[in-house]
Amino acid sequence: MKYKFSNRYRTVIFALIMSLSTALIVSGTIILIVSGTIIYLHTGLAYNFMPQWFAAFIRAWPIAFAAILVIAPVVNKLLDLFVEPAKQ
Repeated sequence: MKYKFSNRYRTVIFALIMSLSTALIVSGTIILIVSGTIIYLHTGLAYNFMPQWFAAFIRAWPIAFAAILVIAPVVNKLLDLFVEPAKQ
């Protein structure tokens, strides 16, 4: 790769990659299940169930991204305690 980002953007890029992969699979699935269940319990299978469900999912997604931004540095520091650094 000819161009690399500055190391100061590492956490944000890490969070972006994590949110696009992990959040897409795990958090996305959980958000779909939780938001769908809550909307179903409150409204039942009303005519507008799917639009409400989609809207709730879209509103919840940034929360998953923000959580990764906050939690990722802590997890990386915790990993540094238990994992040897990569040999170059």
